[in-house]
Amino acid sequence: MGIREEFTDEEWQTLLSVPYAVSLTIVTAAPSLWGAFGESKTMLTEPAKLAASSGSDLVGILSSEMQSRAKELIKQQQDLFKHDKSGFRSKTIEACTSASEILSKTTPEEAMAYKKWVLAIGQKVAAAAKESGVAVSAPETAVLNEISGAFGMGS
Repeated sequence: MGIREEFTDEEWQTLLSVPYAVSLTIVTAAPSLWGAFGESKTMLTEPAKLAASSGSDLVGILSSEMQSRAKELIKQQQDLFKHDKSGFRSKTIEACTSASEILSKTTPEEAMAYKKWVLAIGQKVAAAAKESGVAVSAPETAVLNEISGAFGMGS
């Protein structure tokens, strides 16, 4: 059985959507017009770059599918944000908690690789543009800490 077959379609969709949900949550945590451009570009380019160095089959498969479906997956997150701006962050954290539970179906190594990959994407997006003169703003750091906590990794 392949890695993809370990998960239901709904679980797979959660694992696919979390990296973009995290990215958009960070972009909106400390919004700035110029920052949004750099962060959005990073959101598109970094998942594949980081997946290549992850050493994880799961991350590689997810990254490949994310690349082929990027516009659709990002639009889903943008629509969710537009529909519930005030609740989007908490829904992203809930999705991270769900992803963490879903990952119990795979090996601990694959699960950890996925969590580290998503956090690395979030870190790259946060650092892609300076807000208030700092690479990663306090609101972005708070989001990254919440995500780390949802993944059971501490902060």
